[in-house]
Amino acid sequence: MRFSPSSLSVRISSLCSVVVVLLCAWNSTAQTKDQLGAKYRQIVAFEIQPGIVAFSTFSKDGNVCQMTIEKVGHVNGQHPDFDRAIPEVNRLVDQVVPSAERGKPAKYLNTASYIAGGASFIRQDYENVSVNLYGTATVGGPNHTDVIIINWPKRGCPGPN
Repeated sequence: MRFSPSSLSVRISSLCSVVVVLLCAWNSTAQTKDQLGAKYRQIVAFEIQPGIVAFSTFSKDGNVCQMTIEKVGHVNGQHPDFDRAIPEVNRLVDQVVPSAERGKPAKYLNTASYIAGGASFIRQDYENVSVNLYGTATVGGPNHTDVIIINWPKRGCPGPN
């Protein structure tokens, strides 16, 4: 059986294509927790209410020093929910860091707080923590908080890795 040069090049191209597809498929197989842990930094998260997750960072002595609270979007078969507005923000903050743990509030909001261009950042400092609310603020609303970050500045959070 003889192959013409064009027929041979078609077969080589086809073989190369199959090899590339197989390599891609092999490389995209499921990864284990250990494999992911070797590539990425593991984070700690707690579901503090259904659909509300707190990502926590800990100081060297093991105490939480920063907590980022977000509403997680999800899709189930019939009801996608991508609304990121956190409901009942004050109650949620009270649940996570009760007023006795926060200490006395500062007389005024932190001067870094702002409302501009439809966005808002509100920071309330206390004796032991600061509560930072990131969200939207528009004339006529709806206004809501999308992310809450609670910092314990006296606990010495490690810097980013």
